[in-house]
Amino acid sequence: MKKVLPLVILVALLFCGCKVKNYTPEITDFKQNASVVSGDFSYTCEICKKEGVVTVTATSTKASGMCISCDGKTVSFIYDNIILDFDKNKLDYTNPAIAIYDVFNCIQNDDDVNVSKTDVGFMYEGKTNLGDFLLLQNKDNTYSSIVYKDANITIEFDT
Repeated sequence: MKKVLPLVILVALLFCGCKVKNYTPEITDFKQNASVVSGDFSYTCEICKKEGVVTVTATSTKASGMCISCDGKTVSFIYDNIILDFDKNKLDYTNPAIAIYDVFNCIQNDDDVNVSKTDVGFMYEGKTNLGDFLLLQNKDNTYSSIVYKDANITIEFDT
């Protein structure tokens, strides 16, 4: 018994320095089609994240062809040859480009994001100015969905 106790203490001390595995899935640039539901309003769009800019291009409704992009500071509305730029902080957080930009910005820069591995990929849970979000990412780094439950916004990516 005297020999076993020091061995148990030594093993316990060795494992004290070990961390629980921290999943760090890859957040890459992407382009995917999606369906967005915001309250009673729904539409389809193409969502693109490239070099820190999120662009949402409507593919249905009368706004088809309109692009909204967000780079973290400026939100641009582009339709035909008309470009309107606005300060991101002066627009509503429910703007789709802002809502999506803020999710990825939070994941990449906030230590409070909870990341867990699922059977099909990864699940991210965090909080932005719009509220709590849940992002599901597939194993192939494509995205499945983003849900802002309290804001009643759901984005379902085509896979």
